[in-house]
Amino acid sequence: MSTENRDASLLKLLVLATRAVERRVQERLSPSDLRPAHFAVFRYLDPAGSKVTALAEAAGMTQQSMGELVTHLEQHGYVERRVDPRDRRVRLVVATARGRRVLVEAASAIAGIERDLALRLGDKGLAELRRLLGDALDTLA
Repeated sequence: MSTENRDASLLKLLVLATRAVERRVQERLSPSDLRPAHFAVFRYLDPAGSKVTALAEAAGMTQQSMGELVTHLEQHGYVERRVDPRDRRVRLVVATARGRRVLVEAASAIAGIERDLALRLGDKGLAELRRLLGDALDTLA
């Protein structure tokens, strides 16, 4: 750990780690018109489709902000809005073929990040990191 981050708060370290992961995923997707903000859509998108309101709630953002992200992704061919077959008044956001390809690329990038972490921390260290983060989440949720 760099001396700059040695005394950083847990929150700062978690945020910096998240940004580093997102940056590595974005680099893997390049050249791309996707930014880390767009990852919020894909992170919470149900394979069968999701309402914008559900995506916004899961991501902790306003429906308007999530709607803007979805509109951008729709304009670039990553998602489309479809009528919900269970309620024709509702629109669902669904990944297109291009969006599904990006999800596969992102999953591959994340697997590479986890391999790099295992090299640095060891398999046991990575398992312990997962366990500790899971315990922290359980405690804070």
